[in-house]
Amino acid sequence: MSSSDIVNILLVDDRHDGLLALEVVLSSPRYNLVKASSGAEAIAALPKYEFAMILMDVQMPEMDGFETVERIKKDHRYKDIPIIFITAINKDERYVYQGYNSGAVDYILKPFDSKILQSKVAVFTDLYLKTKRIQEQAEQLRESERRERYLKLAELELQSLKRYRNLADAIPHIVWRAHGDGTLDYFNSFWTRFTGMSQEMSRGDGWQSAFESDDLMKLLKAWVFAITTGETFEIECRIRAEDGAYRWHWMRFTADNDGNGRVLSWLVTSMDIHDRRIMEENLIMAKNAADSANRAKSHFLANMSHEIRTPLGAILGYAELLSKPQVSEDEKTRVISTIQRNGQSLLKIIDEILDLSKVEAGRIEFEKIPVPLDALLSDIAELMKNRAHDKEIGFEVKLETPVPSEIQTDPTRLRQLFNNLIGNAIKFTERGKVDVKIRWAELESDGSSPAVLSGKLQVAVTDSGIGIDSEKAKILFQPFTQVDGTTTRRFGGTGLGLALSRQLAQAMGGNVWIEETNSGTGSTFVFEIMAETNPRAKMMTDLLVKAEPKKEIKKDFPKDYLGGMNILLAEDSKDNQFLITYFLEQGGAHVDLTDDGRKAVTLAEKNEYDLILLDIQMPEMDGYEAVTYLRNKGYQGAVVAITAHALKEDKEYCLKLGFDNHVTKPIQKDILLEEVRRYRKKDAVSSIGQGFKNLFVKEKNRESAVKN
Repeated sequence: MSSSDIVNILLVDDRHDGLLALEVVLSSPRYNLVKASSGAEAIAALPKYEFAMILMDVQMPEMDGFETVERIKKDHRYKDIPIIFITAINKDERYVYQGYNSGAVDYILKPFDSKILQSKVAVFTDLYLKTKRIQEQAEQLRESERRERYLKLAELELQSLKRYRNLADAIPHIVWRAHGDGTLDYFNSFWTRFTGMSQEMSRGDGWQSAFESDDLMKLLKAWVFAITTGETFEIECRIRAEDGAYRWHWMRFTADNDGNGRVLSWLVTSMDIHDRRIMEENLIMAKNAADSANRAKSHFLANMSHEIRTPLGAILGYAELLSKPQVSEDEKTRVISTIQRNGQSLLKIIDEILDLSKVEAGRIEFEKIPVPLDALLSDIAELMKNRAHDKEIGFEVKLETPVPSEIQTDPTRLRQLFNNLIGNAIKFTERGKVDVKIRWAELESDGSSPAVLSGKLQVAVTDSGIGIDSEKAKILFQPFTQVDGTTTRRFGGTGLGLALSRQLAQAMGGNVWIEETNSGTGSTFVFEIMAETNPRAKMMTDLLVKAEPKKEIKKDFPKDYLGGMNILLAEDSKDNQFLITYFLEQGGAHVDLTDDGRKAVTLAEKNEYDLILLDIQMPEMDGYEAVTYLRNKGYQGAVVAITAHALKEDKEYCLKLGFDNHVTKPIQKDILLEEVRRYRKKDAVSSIGQGFKNLFVKEKNRESAVKN
């Protein structure tokens, strides 16, 4: 007999002899008899065994059999256990009925027939065992059905997983799958192609090696938090590609929850957004640069307004003063000198703006001609020493190494570098001194040109002026900027000098930088350029600098300086007409006036002129069109452009069109008269003019013939 065929029977009686009698009658290997001497003991024994039935005495102290059965039946775990009452006292029918009503299946009166009791117990035992077998078979059937369903579900899941992996491998993005705790167990093929890492290399912590370290820490921190909350999250990280380059990816971690807040797995998708991210960063940088440029523009315009209005105010004010009849001759001389000085200041501002715009546009051209460096350095040293003398500060130029007396470079731009850096040092120094140290370093020759030596000219300018804060020094070489507004108000300036100097030096193979600066104690600026020299050039070890300022020599022109030249002036500005005519007539010339190019061409057809002066910008026909028309008609007389277009390429364009020369505005008397006198050969020019007139007559006759 197997253990599964042995049944448990609970015997309940408060009398020992009663329990013993039941035990003797029911003694059998099939039964495991459990005895209880009270209702309480019976209830306490129920959780310990699975009972096939209960044999219950009715008359018991404290809790009788009826009450005990009612309590047992109230517990759903035991309500189906068959209970047989056995009693010798309560034989009345109403007690029997109460026994059945309380839940008993039978009621046996003592003294009982042992055979009947054994038979009834055997019947309930068989019923119990059959019921148990039916339940076991039903459970086996259910288990079989569950297994079959599980197999079908597993097969479907396998097919779904296969489709999922095929889909994951087909999309051009990285796809991961991870367990609820974040342990990665799947990487699609795009991950392998992108990183070059196999599935085996990627599992565990291996995948982390493909992430940029800072981004990895942010990712892990966010993922650990999401595992505790079960929330989906997104993050941008840099992942290393197979070629070693890091690319930005947008990653989305989606949690698969069981409905109770527990994360079963994670699905991770990653999209390459590197190009978009770089574009966004470039847009942000461009916006910041635009904002910075806009602020610089506003600052520049405000500064320019101040810098231009200051000398302009002086010019207008002193010009008004000249109109007063009570102004003495000495005062007039001083007023005129002030107007001229402020006019030159305006010209310098305009020149700086034009130079910087040309350099930034790459349109500036540099000469490479022999420059007498000894004369240039002496001239600059003399000029700057006089400026320093006016401010009562010291000034010294020292050659720290022998320097060649002649080099090949652009003298104008080199002089500009000296003037900007030394001029700045003097301007920002109120006490103390300015020292200039000049060095020459010869470069190794490749032997290709023994007649030329290459070298580096380096100039260090040290002052004891206001100095610059190290943080603010970073913006020094940006156009239109000074370190702060108080500097602009206190010392003036456009903020273009250093920016222009750096770009000029760089274009000449060198650079400009700040070597040392401390707020309140001064600065050292250095510029260097590349240059060439003759191996036989004299090497200087010292400079001779005069202490006396140069006196400006004013030229006096005799009244017959232009010898009665006939000049045609085409200029649309009434003020310029008056000024230029006044200068020319003071020099002894006769002037015909017109205000546009078309009238100038008509006058040239009718009259003979020693020289035609053409403004470039005029209504109807500008100077370019007028000279082109004249030259196409065969005119060979002298034509000179008068214009505010002062760039070198503007002059070259004028010469290309047929102008003989190019005079820039504002007009200076001495330059104008010297240029005009070049064309004084009246007889020769007159014959050319007459020849041109004859050409016009022939051209008119030809046109008439064509019409007829």
